[in-house]
Amino acid sequence: MKNSKKLPVSVFELVAYIVTGLMGLWALTYICLGIACEFISSKSALYKVNKSFSLSFLNQGLIILAVAVVAAVIVLLINAKKSDRDFEKAQRRAARLAKDNKVIDAEVEPAE
Repeated sequence: MKNSKKLPVSVFELVAYIVTGLMGLWALTYICLGIACEFISSKSALYKVNKSFSLSFLNQGLIILAVAVVAAVIVLLINAKKSDRDFEKAQRRAARLAKDNKVIDAEVEPAE
């Protein structure tokens, strides 16, 4: 006999959160490199690499962070809508089952 449990988070949702989290870490790394380039000497290799790009590490990090946040918000909105729909479906079903199983007890007197 299989013991099947329903996961509170779908596989797609879990993968999306992991990917957006890794993108956020990547962005934070670039942001830290960009801030470090502001305080190191111009003879450093990191400073030279930062100047060779059209966008600095800081700007690249901010763009990647914005993309990760937008992707995470989209996934959250999609799954929140799905979760609300499932909750409302369960509420309607519970109300319907409660209505069908109700026994009405009435006392009837003979009419004169």
